[in-house]
This record gives sequence, structure tokens and C-alpha cells, in this order.
Amino acid sequence: MDEALEVMKKTYQRFLAIGLGLMLVAFLLMIWHPLGRQNSLILAVIVFLVAFIPLEFARRIARKMALVALKGE
Repeated sequence: MDEALEVMKKTYQRFLAIGLGLMLVAFLLMIWHPLGRQNSLILAVIVFLVAFIPLEFARRIARKMALVALKGE
């Protein structure tokens, strides 16, 4: 059981880091406008929406981790 939790923990951390990194990029695009105001905002919205995909995977993995940990006790 500990091995399964360790693998799930690493996967969870990886998805969480990717999702939060994409959100950071989206916010930076909104603040600095490197591609011009309108193009940066459009790209920021797209990146922001894409960031929810790995965050949703991280949420689901965290839920599975909790269920595995509670069943193991």
C-alpha cells in the first residue's frame, strides 16, 4: 500500500505543479502583455482554461489517495 501511495503522491505533485505553472503563465500574460494587449489576453484565457485539466487530474488523484489511505487502516 505504501508503494501505491508514493506513486500516487508523485503523480499528484507533478499534475499540481503543471497546473499551477500554467496558471502562473496565464497571469503573467495578463499582466505584462508580451504579444500586445488583445493577443496576450486571448492566449492567457486559453492557457488558463487548459490549466484546469492537470488540476482536475490532481484533485482526482488526491481523492483516490485519501480512499486508499482510509481503506488501509
